[in-house]
Formats: sequence, C-alpha cells, structure tokens
Amino acid sequence: ESLQIMHWALARHDPQNWALRDDPNAAQQATQLIERNDTLFKQQLNHYKYAERYPEQSRETYRALAEAVLLDLEQRLERQAYLVAAHPSIADVALMPFVRQFAGVEPDWFATAPYPRLRVWLQGWLESALFKAIMAR
Repeated sequence: ESLQIMHWALARHDPQNWALRDDPNAAQQATQLIERNDTLFKQQLNHYKYAERYPEQSRETYRALAEAVLLDLEQRLERQAYLVAAHPSIADVALMPFVRQFAGVEPDWFATAPYPRLRVWLQGWLESALFKAIMAR
C-alpha cells in the first residue's frame, strides 16, 4: 500500500525522477527492494529493535538475520551512490527510514559494522536539506 501511495504521488510531481520513468530495470529493482523492505526487513527490524518482546532469540541473532539485507544494500552502493540508479530514487527514500531505525538500535555497533558505504549513504540523507525540512518541528 505504501508503494502505491508513493507511485501515486510521484505520478503527480516527480521533478527528480524518483520513479525512474526512463529506466524500467531500475524501477523494477526499486519495487523489489521496497517489497522486501516492507515484508522481510520490517519484520527483522522489529525483532531486532524490540528483542525483549521476542525472547526466542537474542538481539544479536535478530541483527545477524537482518544483516543479509544490509549486505545487499552495501553491495549495491559499491556500484553507484544510490540503491538502484546514479541518482536518488523511490527505493532510497522508502528504505532510508528503516535503515535509520536499524542504525539507531545499537549505534556503536553500526558505526563499526562492515557497511561503510551504507553509513555514508545514510549520513548523506540525514544531512540533506530534504530530511532536515521533513524533520523540522
């Protein structure tokens, strides 16, 4: 549902081509990343973030399960500055809040985890004028 809302909004106004209209392959990759995020990663994030509610495994185990997604994102960022294109896309803006939450669970761990490109990508979003405008109170 969130993907449909984002596409609806971008169909009306998309000055930076976040919908990737000129690149069907990248658009399909973006859809796949968002769908994986909204199902698998969101569940893994919740288990990691709220490990005390899920005592079947340790926080570290939940973190390790979610790291498969982080590794994929890191590898994507080895090829280009953004997840599916050379410029920001719907995938970047959809996944950033969840990566931000993940990084915030154990900030010291995330700061030294083997995801340097993901940290740079996240920091770039956190320092962006767009993010600051959205988060202004």
